[in-house]
Amino acid sequence: MGWLAAFRLAFGAIMVHKGRSVLTSLGIVIGTASVIAMVSAANGARKKLDERLDNVGRNLILIRAGTRNANGTLADFKPLTNDDAGTLRRQVKSGVNSFAEVQASMRVVSTRTRHTPTMITGTVPDFAKVRMWPLEHGRFLTDEDLKKQATVVVLGATIRDKLFPDLANPVGQSIRIDSMNLRVVGVTTPKGRSPIGGDQDDQVFIPVSTLQRKLAGGVENLSLILTSVTDLTQMDAIKKDVSRVLREKRRCKTQDDFDVSSVQEMTELAVIMTRTMQVLIAVIASISLLVGGIGIMNIMLVSVTERTREIGIRMAIGATPRDVLVQFLIEALMLALVGGLIGVSIGLGGAVLMAFAAKWPVSVDGTMVSLSFAVSAGVGVFFGYYPALKASRLDPIDALRYE
Repeated sequence: MGWLAAFRLAFGAIMVHKGRSVLTSLGIVIGTASVIAMVSAANGARKKLDERLDNVGRNLILIRAGTRNANGTLADFKPLTNDDAGTLRRQVKSGVNSFAEVQASMRVVSTRTRHTPTMITGTVPDFAKVRMWPLEHGRFLTDEDLKKQATVVVLGATIRDKLFPDLANPVGQSIRIDSMNLRVVGVTTPKGRSPIGGDQDDQVFIPVSTLQRKLAGGVENLSLILTSVTDLTQMDAIKKDVSRVLREKRRCKTQDDFDVSSVQEMTELAVIMTRTMQVLIAVIASISLLVGGIGIMNIMLVSVTERTREIGIRMAIGATPRDVLVQFLIEALMLALVGGLIGVSIGLGGAVLMAFAAKWPVSVDGTMVSLSFAVSAGVGVFFGYYPALKASRLDPIDALRYE
């Protein structure tokens, strides 16, 4: 019997009981669909996170006051100061794009007709270089602005849209923070959201000296000190160097009272989370495929019993045991492949829907789709072999006598 005839016979036998065949393939459908949908979701989420990490800067090092406790939160605060930033700037020069001190607080910014709360970020001219943050209009802060405690401001893109919705370039306009008027000297290009979802463009930048002396009442504590490395391979070495300099400067004896971390660590965490999710998906899919395979075996055994007389007739007119074995293997394989095909379709649809709902890129792994389909076929052959072997070993005479 040729292969084409075997496939026709197998298809005809499956179509005799359409509902039963669909239910038999359900485990394969669920396993295949879950693998494709969830792996695609994990890859899409990771791409979205990678995009946000790139917006922040993978080469960024963050220095904050306090030390991390067992829960990972910062405690035991001893504030960072301008002097700490100056010491780092003088002693850590190799492999970094300078250091930028940051003092931030929430305030309301206003024009004559509009006002909105936003983050007021007091910083230094090197901030734009450390963050690799270009300008859309105007200029960033200068050393002269810092020395003179100038009342100038650089707007983030979101704040520009809120305060000056009808003005593409608001350079030269004035805004008010508390009772202080500031002149707009620049607008930054959009950066997008941070890895934790915050809008990086919803802030304004003023000289840190202006913030400390004219808005914060002379308080010189810093929220953060930033730097960025020129070579990612030197990240760990530079972090150790920064920690050493601060430890000596702040006279830390037993435990550091500051925390040095990097955006790169978030990338590593994302990789770990993705791999963990993929392992869990593989376990869930394996269980579904196992259930589906057992279902195929059970239905094929039932089919062999129902068609015992048919098998006897075919053997009596010349079919060999090999022909019977191949026919039932093809039936099991077709059940698994149909389930795999439906599962792939549902999985791809689920991946697109989840990406649309979560607003991340659609990331379908072609290798995973092919592998899922191949595993489905393998499950059909593996679990269909025993029923097929049982059918091929039937005695023709006993089969013909079966009622």
